[in-house]
Amino acid sequence: MGLFEDLIDIIYPSTCPGCGKVMESGGLWCEDCLKHLWDPRLINSSNTGHLKGCYTLCRYEGGIRECIIGLKYSSRKEKKRAFPPLLDRFPYWDRMGSFDYVIPVPLSKQKMEKRGYNQVDLMFEDWMERHHKSYMKNGLVRIRSAETQSLLSRTERFENIKGLFHIQKGLSITGKTILIVDDVYTTGATMESCAHELMRAGAGKVMGLTIASGAT
Repeated sequence: MGLFEDLIDIIYPSTCPGCGKVMESGGLWCEDCLKHLWDPRLINSSNTGHLKGCYTLCRYEGGIRECIIGLKYSSRKEKKRAFPPLLDRFPYWDRMGSFDYVIPVPLSKQKMEKRGYNQVDLMFEDWMERHHKSYMKNGLVRIRSAETQSLLSRTERFENIKGLFHIQKGLSITGKTILIVDDVYTTGATMESCAHELMRAGAGKVMGLTIASGAT
C-alpha cells in the first residue's frame, strides 16, 4: 500500500489548493497560504440574539476564497479536499462545547437542482461524520429563493431572508444544542435567520461555524 501511494504521489503530486505549489507527501496547504488565510476566531458581531455566536476558520481572501468560489459557482468539486485539513486544525472545538446536531445552511430547490449539490455538505459532512457528529443534511428547508445577498446592504440582507428557512417536518430539536455550518459569514443575516427558526422550533441553543469570514 505504501509503494502504491508513493507512485500516486509521483504521478499525481499533491498541490496546495491555494497557490498550486507541489507539496510533500501528506501535506496539503502550504505554509505561505496558511500564514495568509488562517485566522480562527469567534466573530465579534455574531451573537445576534437567537444565534449565540459564530466561529470561523479563515479570512475570506486569497486561496480560501478561490476554493470556495470554485466549489460554489464553477462545479470544482475537487476543491472539497481543501476544507477537512482546516477543520482538523481548528483549535476551539472545546470552547464551542458539545452539540446534538450539525445542520447546514440549505440551498433553495432551484439552486440545488441547478448546482446538483450543496457546497456546505461537501465542506463539512464527511468530516463531521468521521468525528461522530450527527449531521442533519436536510434539517432546515429553504422555502424560496432570495435576492443575491452580495448586492444588498446589511439591513436589506436581514429583510431579504426573513422567514426564509423552516425546520424539516417531523424533526424534533426541543432542548437540543445545534451547530449551523456555512461557507462564509458576511453580516450574519443568514445565520440569524436559521437560528431564529431553530429557536422557534424549540432548540435550546444555536451556534455557528463557517469556513471563512471578512467580519472581525
